[in-house]
Amino acid sequence: MVKTSTSPNSVNFSSPVPAEQAVEQANDQDEMFYNNIKPQLDQLIKDPSNETIEKILAYAKTK
Repeated sequence: MVKTSTSPNSVNFSSPVPAEQAVEQANDQDEMFYNNIKPQLDQLIKDPSNETIEKILAYAKTK
């Protein structure tokens, strides 16, 4: 039988990142993601006509 183990000080692990730096890094990644999808989100914006709004309100009143 072969016994295997992993050292807790393995060279495969990167050094721990301080909490403040990790939060800042996450915020930067979130902002980059938002900036990448912003054009697609802007395309989703709809400007309904007054007629459409009136139809929706009339339907809502009947319910």
